[in-house]
Amino acid sequence: MIRLLQAVAFILLLASQAAPQPPALVIGAASGFPPYQFVVDGRPAGFDVDVAKAIAGRLGVEARFVQGEWDNVVSMLRFGRIDIIVGMEVNAFRRGYFDFSVPYSKRHDAVFVLAGSPASSVEDLFGQVVTGDRHSFVELLWREQGIHRKIRVTQTPTKEEAMRLLAGGKTVAAIMPLEVGRYLAREAGVDVRVLLNPDPGSEVAIALRKGHTHQLADLNAALRDIRDNGELDAIVHKWFDPPAGK
Repeated sequence: MIRLLQAVAFILLLASQAAPQPPALVIGAASGFPPYQFVVDGRPAGFDVDVAKAIAGRLGVEARFVQGEWDNVVSMLRFGRIDIIVGMEVNAFRRGYFDFSVPYSKRHDAVFVLAGSPASSVEDLFGQVVTGDRHSFVELLWREQGIHRKIRVTQTPTKEEAMRLLAGGKTVAAIMPLEVGRYLAREAGVDVRVLLNPDPGSEVAIALRKGHTHQLADLNAALRDIRDNGELDAIVHKWFDPPAGK
């Protein structure tokens, strides 16, 4: 009996050695940031997700996604629980914590209000509650202008929640990328307008922990490949044609 068990164990060992698991790239992404990063039928979806899949394909590894609230995903990268974050906007603050690949897209932060809102300028938001991400272009701009303390910027778990709060009158405005706001408003049937669009465009790239120079070089090479062979353009057309505002 002992010999039989030893033989079975040996066979299982050989089988595991004959079929090694493919290497994986563990990718952090937000769960509620359509059309860039979100969940459809329990699976990761969106523009940035497709870019990450294309990069993993070029690198010959499995794309394994970990999705959740944005702050939690960022913390996971800082503590080495994931390899990269896809679709992070690049700014000076974040460069203090992460290295970034070459950019592959741009996003423009905007401030949305309901179509019937009386607000006509940023001063009309003073003393009010606005939803938005920490360290977004708009929030950093308000800090530079010295007015951020006059506006209560609060985070929500997802951008869908931010849009629901705006639609329900729980907040007076929502800061989010232009295409995200348009997408969510259209999906929810909410009539909104852009109050402020001061962002000239923030570069979007892949974030990774500092000091991983070889991994950074591989990611940059893969990004250049999918750009040069037209794969990146195809992903752009998939998610943004026709334009989200139509």
